[in-house]
Amino acid sequence: MGEEKRIEPDGCSAYKVIVAATDGSAAAQEAVCHAASQAKAYGAALRVIYVVNVHISFRMGTYQQMALEILQEEGERSVEQAVGLAKNSGVQDVQGAVLRGNPRQDIVAWAKEQGADLIVLGSRGHSRFGAFILGSVADYVVRNASCSVLLVR
Repeated sequence: MGEEKRIEPDGCSAYKVIVAATDGSAAAQEAVCHAASQAKAYGAALRVIYVVNVHISFRMGTYQQMALEILQEEGERSVEQAVGLAKNSGVQDVQGAVLRGNPRQDIVAWAKEQGADLIVLGSRGHSRFGAFILGSVADYVVRNASCSVLLVR
């Protein structure tokens, strides 16, 4: 963190740390593929994050704890799959994390903590209705991230 960006011979900055956000959706898997290819090309570290959205589970009443456990398991599977995909594609330094909170805010904050040069995420996640109610995760990340953001369609 706080280090200068590596400059390639052509004068463009090289990525050192790339964060890929996943929610287990097909769009997120495509975003992880893009992030892995960028990490491999630049020799960058890849960090994969899944955020268990505790705000959705609050609407589940007495089933809240069960919902959180299901989302936690889904997150662990999604991150494990993404890390495996990245390793199989040749990325040397890859790690994953599952957090609980607000995906929009936590992706931005965690990427900053990781010293990310780039955040990669799908432009659409699991729920268009959820995006309508809670606001678009991608839109929030684009507007609030302190680094570049790559949206994958």
